[in-house]
Amino acid sequence: MANDKPKRSKRDLWFKLGRFVTGLTIACFFLPFFGVSCEGMDVVNFSGTDMVGGCKPGGLITEAEEEGKGGMGGGKMEGDLKITNVDREPLAIVALALALAVAGLSWVRSRGAMIGAFALSIACIGALAGLYVKVGGDLKKEVDAELSKKNAGSQMMKETKVEAGGRFGLWLTTAGLLGVAVLTGLALKEKEGFAALPAGGPPPGPPPGPPPGGGYPPG
Repeated sequence: MANDKPKRSKRDLWFKLGRFVTGLTIACFFLPFFGVSCEGMDVVNFSGTDMVGGCKPGGLITEAEEEGKGGMGGGKMEGDLKITNVDREPLAIVALALALAVAGLSWVRSRGAMIGAFALSIACIGALAGLYVKVGGDLKKEVDAELSKKNAGSQMMKETKVEAGGRFGLWLTTAGLLGVAVLTGLALKEKEGFAALPAGGPPPGPPPGPPPGGGYPPG
């Protein structure tokens, strides 16, 4: 028995889901992109928007500093902890701008907009890859230098597991952009004028009419 369920157009799928996928991708820029953890707990972390705006990072040290300023951690805590704002990263600014452009194009129902969304999503993934290499590498160097400078000869610190690198916000943002690239790529491969058709093929055409000249030949 032929399956009468209509095939779903990849273009319709992009036009329906694209705006939601890109919106969630933009939201992921507010999640932690990078961080430094000690024994599995983030001591410092900062989001994509933190690197765009040069904002103060999050994490346990920032929370402890805020508690110290509020009188909960004592004067010593306030004096010891000095958390500076995150440096602005040009690649983070570029990545966010590209992601916003992709989100804008997702509202335009045209082939040109799909081509633009596909190209810009790939470019944004490239910017995030460059950001990971630069910021992740700088973080690891700073952590290694700090540990070797301040904790040389400390057996306890040598046994403490300290890690620096990317965080889930970066991976979710990249996954969202990959989803955009896949959706738009499949939609662009679809033939022009595709319509939802039953799986068994197009509907039958009208019955054949009389031959040219009118009427049928005598029997």
